Amino acid sequence: MRLWGAVATVIVLSGGLVVWKAWPTPENVSAPARVCEESLPAESATRLLPKHGDSYTEYITGSTEFGAAHRAEEPPPTCNFTGGGRRVVVEYNRHLNVDSIEMRSADEARERVERASRASGRTPLALGKAQGYAWAHGAVLLLDCSRSGLTGVVEASVGDGRDYTSATSDPEAFAALAADTLRLAGQKVYHCEGSAALPPGAPRLGTPRGE
Repeated sequence: MRLWGAVATVIVLSGGLVVWKAWPTPENVSAPARVCEESLPAESATRLLPKHGDSYTEYITGSTEFGAAHRAEEPPPTCNFTGGGRRVVVEYNRHLNVDSIEMRSADEARERVERASRASGRTPLALGKAQGYAWAHGAVLLLDCSRSGLTGVVEASVGDGRDYTSATSDPEAFAALAADTLRLAGQKVYHCEGSAALPPGAPRLGTPRGE
């Protein structure tokens, strides 16, 4: 029987009173073998969740299922998974330059990530030809993804949900989850040229920028 709150059991013995206090046992957080609609391996995801607390749940937002392409004008698919009181958000997106309508989304994404990577506390990331950065509560990776004559990039971003910012940090686990997400997006969703050359495993982490 699960006990909520402290329960004192008192037994009267000939030698006096013996008192036991039974405290509730925290529930173990157990994630499935694959997360985000079974699109991603759970290893790096489970590293980010507390070992005890509320059970694992996930939900998807956006315009399509997680692991599928979406139209440029629609919000990208986003996976939210929670456990032990922490929420992690996983997202991928493709940004294109389209000269005919003067759209420079790929260039803007590169500039944004480059600018953010220079902030204090950011750690440079490299995964093959993909580049990005990690910090205490998230990671971002970009990969060139030109296709059908259009210049583009694929972006994978992961991080703590704003309303569940955790007191603990694990940049390496965030970086590994971003790498899993980038391989999914580059190889299986958008079929980017050169994505097959993305190495397995976690990205290489550089030296954090000075605080």
